[in-house]
Amino acid sequence: MGITASSTVTAKTDSYETGRDLGRAAVADGAPSVLLFYATVNHDQTAILRGIRAVVPPVTRVIGCSSQGVMTRGGVTEEGYVAGAISISGVDVATAHATQIELDTRAKGRALGNALCAALRRPPKVVVLFWDPLCGTDMDELLAGLYSEVRCPIIGGAASQNHSTMVKTFQAFEDQVFDHGAVAMALAGDLTCEIACSAGTSPVGVEMTVTRADGNRILELDGRPALDVWMEIASSGPPSVDHTAALAIGVPIGESGEYLVRAAFGVDAERRGVIIQAGLSAGTVIMLHHRTVRDILDGTAAMARDLRARLGGRTIRAVLGFECGARTRPFLGAEVTVRENVALQEVLGGTTWLGMLAWGELFPVAGRPAFHNYSYPVLVLAD
Repeated sequence: MGITASSTVTAKTDSYETGRDLGRAAVADGAPSVLLFYATVNHDQTAILRGIRAVVPPVTRVIGCSSQGVMTRGGVTEEGYVAGAISISGVDVATAHATQIELDTRAKGRALGNALCAALRRPPKVVVLFWDPLCGTDMDELLAGLYSEVRCPIIGGAASQNHSTMVKTFQAFEDQVFDHGAVAMALAGDLTCEIACSAGTSPVGVEMTVTRADGNRILELDGRPALDVWMEIASSGPPSVDHTAALAIGVPIGESGEYLVRAAFGVDAERRGVIIQAGLSAGTVIMLHHRTVRDILDGTAAMARDLRARLGGRTIRAVLGFECGARTRPFLGAEVTVRENVALQEVLGGTTWLGMLAWGELFPVAGRPAFHNYSYPVLVLAD
């Protein structure tokens, strides 16, 4: 028997009953290998997890995280009370977690990868990773440690919350809910894993040089305090989810002419710096980027065509999406966000879909895992 999957979404307001509904849908055809769930922060995350665990057997691995919203077949729901889950069977699955990932970050990544590989009978084909974007961790370090062990594509998204002032996100593993952590799922076996990513920004032609940095803290741009520069361009107060989208920086990828896009996720007020989710070194020349609706829609359409061509006649069993939460209702608006996702689904096909709205995304570049902002990575599992 090959891979099977099912997904469900619910807008119930009772968190424990929401969890039970997610669990009941997962076990409708037997005990799945893994259940992955997302829920908005209006929900009591611990109660959802208790509800799930009250229904699914111990053999089923359970991971999840909070999300700004949930995508399913035919729709996208942001904020309010919404939760979704996908269950997967017929593959070799391993899960692992790490806490306090801002400390000894590379070692935490290696430990995650080692735990995943040790629990699999075969090398992993793909790893799906979720993490807390608000704890100040350097994702380049976490990814370097994880990739050194798994040596396979890594895709995923940062846990998120309602689109407002950044406060707290949650990660879930088995019977635990925490923050400042990461949770991961590795898949192996007889399945096809195709991944693609839609970028959401374009360069505006304005270059600046990072003149002082400390890991993932940009302290100076062109010799001026980075926070002052950021606030001037954003025309607002210190970076928050409400307006960091006014400015993105592009980090060149070699001589390719392409960029890794970064956004602000906090400030170092004492040193007048800006915190991003991946490290930058002094001397790096960055390019300011901006978003347009056309960039986003054209990019997603091209991604859909590329995936469909690569899949050929294979049967799609499940699709996982990780769209940046700054692209959707805050920028595209609710109606266009749904249109973007429905168009993607119509081109790809498949019936089992689950997506989350991330505050940071992962997609491989040049064969290595890479961190992005404002993007939309997609993982397709097929026969």
